[in-house]
Amino acid sequence: MVSIPAAANPQAKTSTTLILIGVAVLACLLTLYQWIELVQLRSGGAAPLCSFSASLDCTGVWNSKLSGFIHESTGIPIAGWGLAWSLVVLALSLWTWLQSRRGQSTDDAVWALRLVVGAGTLISLLLLAYSAYLKVFCPTCLLFYLSVWVTAYLVFVPIKARGADWFQSALLSGGLLVASLAILIYPGLHTPRENLITAKLSGVANVKQVKTPANPLEEFLNSLPVAVQQATSDSLETYRKSPFTSTPPDPKRITFGTLNAPVHMIEWTDIRCPHCKHLEEALTELRGITTPGSWSQESRHFPLDSDCNPKVGRSGGGISCLAAKLEICLMGSPEFSHVRATMFQEQANLTKERIWEIASKDPERRKALESCVASPNTAKILNEDIELAEKYQLEGTPLVVLNGRKGTAVPAFILGVIMAKGHDDDPAFLLLPAPSHPVAQ
Repeated sequence: MVSIPAAANPQAKTSTTLILIGVAVLACLLTLYQWIELVQLRSGGAAPLCSFSASLDCTGVWNSKLSGFIHESTGIPIAGWGLAWSLVVLALSLWTWLQSRRGQSTDDAVWALRLVVGAGTLISLLLLAYSAYLKVFCPTCLLFYLSVWVTAYLVFVPIKARGADWFQSALLSGGLLVASLAILIYPGLHTPRENLITAKLSGVANVKQVKTPANPLEEFLNSLPVAVQQATSDSLETYRKSPFTSTPPDPKRITFGTLNAPVHMIEWTDIRCPHCKHLEEALTELRGITTPGSWSQESRHFPLDSDCNPKVGRSGGGISCLAAKLEICLMGSPEFSHVRATMFQEQANLTKERIWEIASKDPERRKALESCVASPNTAKILNEDIELAEKYQLEGTPLVVLNGRKGTAVPAFILGVIMAKGHDDDPAFLLLPAPSHPVAQ
């Protein structure tokens, strides 16, 4: 029997395996970035850089039912699973490279790679299809899928291998995956399952005492989770340091409360802004738990669409413009709240025709609304909203202003200011931690 020398065994080219290692490193960094952004988002941080619009938004995918199910059932968020996959590919790529450098057979490592990468390719295609179903795409996820597909090409085309020992390959790849998951389970279990900052206050704090006379603000602040307390403190610091701009309540724009309420809130929104939707949900809850007459809400608009807003550099197809003008036309009518809430609920799938269907199914009513939407007076009111938002140095939607000073859309902060009757020096606020990022005066 003639034995085959080791040198004759198929080996992966060193240059190809180096490229494979580089792609795996990039995948690790990308998924690690996603995980960090997820933690920051759910701990009160700003929206991630990969959130551009209602249809191109990382948070829309991260907060989906499937992502929540994966995190809840496994203890590791979907970004953590991506990181685990990347670590396994990196480990096997390094082993393949080392075996090739030594002139040894790379068969076992290559087939283990093919098992892991094949599974990853299939899962990435299913996740892409899920995003298409949601009509929301995560830019960093798309980059990760691309890295998976590049890896698949490298391990199945230029890298060669002889017949597989499937048991050995499965044992190798499975063992590395279990080891990676074991390393990641601790941070996974300590990653917030939901965004505590935008979650319903009734779910994260004691809000039953809001209407009681005995120091309800102190009890409310004490009941908040640490992350929400910090976000409230940071928001309060922003509010305290913001310059005052006199903006008397406009009776025609009040959508809740009374003109003489001690706290007058103005909010600027875009109907397709995910964070504006969260704000609307929070304000709906606040309207039900606060004392009547304690605050008023004034709704204004800042469409993120150059079709009607010269301050924005991209066109949104006129959808946000139509929604804003329609809300202006419905201001003060019984339909306003229902139409606004429904548009926010369906923001990911909004079209102009769908907006009109939500507004009214009556032909005569729709004709009257179309006339109002097209009128110069409605355009003038919208322009006034946009110009006023600029005075408060709007950086993005939503913009929240309380008693003439810029605040944030953190529900706990808004409720705290309402309970303090607009006084930012209420002694109860001393219970909050120091601001994490003090605002310069």
